[in-house]
Amino acid sequence: MKVVYIAETSLTNKSAYTQHVIKMCDAFAQLNHDLILYLPKIHKNFDFEDIMDKFLLLSNNRFRLRSLINLKLTNIFYKFFFAIFVVINIKKDKPDLILTRSFLSSIFLSFFRIKHYLEIHSEFQFLIKFLMINLNFVRSNYIIKKILISESLNKIFNFDKNEYMILHDGVDIKNFENSRHSNEIKNVCYVGSFYKGRGIDLILYLAKKFPYLQFNLYGQSDSYIKSNLKNVKIHEHVDYCYVPDILKNSDLLLMPYSNKVSVRSKTLNTADYCSPLKMFDYLAAGKIIMSSKLNGICEVLSHKKNAIIVNDYDYVLWETELKNLLKNEYDIKEIQKNALYTACKYTWVNRASKILSKK
Repeated sequence: MKVVYIAETSLTNKSAYTQHVIKMCDAFAQLNHDLILYLPKIHKNFDFEDIMDKFLLLSNNRFRLRSLINLKLTNIFYKFFFAIFVVINIKKDKPDLILTRSFLSSIFLSFFRIKHYLEIHSEFQFLIKFLMINLNFVRSNYIIKKILISESLNKIFNFDKNEYMILHDGVDIKNFENSRHSNEIKNVCYVGSFYKGRGIDLILYLAKKFPYLQFNLYGQSDSYIKSNLKNVKIHEHVDYCYVPDILKNSDLLLMPYSNKVSVRSKTLNTADYCSPLKMFDYLAAGKIIMSSKLNGICEVLSHKKNAIIVNDYDYVLWETELKNLLKNEYDIKEIQKNALYTACKYTWVNRASKILSKK
């Protein structure tokens, strides 16, 4: 089957968006489909081998890349151009299945009566919100299914059951083989961005309260965080190829989100519906996860079953739960086993297969 995936991103981008797109393309390739990834621009010195290494791709059947306009999508004007070229190339390629994370491309595809799947990972903003909601493009008959990142996200859209499907992010279990397991907690880890609402301040509080634990935070970029604590190491953002080993060599993995979680745009609060991509890497490592109680997260994680869920973004409450964990008041081995079992249900190949099953 010929599949086209449309994304408004760059292969050099370090965001979860880019990782999601690349991993989905690899999943379709693993299923032996001919996949073409439409992108706005591909760097002239691009090397596919670098992408394979950076994202730990598993398929021997490479997907293809198509640069459509060779411009950076710095504003809505360029995005219109990209959407126009998407339609032109679709008519040439004649794919059997079209999947897009580009809202504007979805609008153009609907306008030209081209059926497709639309991935929605957040609410709409600005002009896109007007076009999608006010002009009702989001309910176009040419969108076969809306693919939502969590059931909680549908509370914003209120789609009918036949309009959408829920597909959380995924993970490649193979990348996490030979993870070490221990009942002893020594190394605490956080991997992800340092944007507001990600709980970095809470982690530093815990580090101060538990000086005999080592805390490693990976993700420093444009958000500069400093700590003078001897048991805290703050690392720059690392490429995904290093993440499995980092997690496999940790004992406790943290997701201390507050009730206001910002993303790269810094204008959205995703707390009510987020389903973090790193959650599935954490699960695949088979380690203890401590997480905030957010709706999207609790669609995957269950307290005392495959994680420890803390009911509120309260420093003292997190401190208490960590004390309980260190006193062996939880069945660590059972939680670790269930975490890995959960991860096995959320592979990238399973995710791609579910989309294909709706074709």
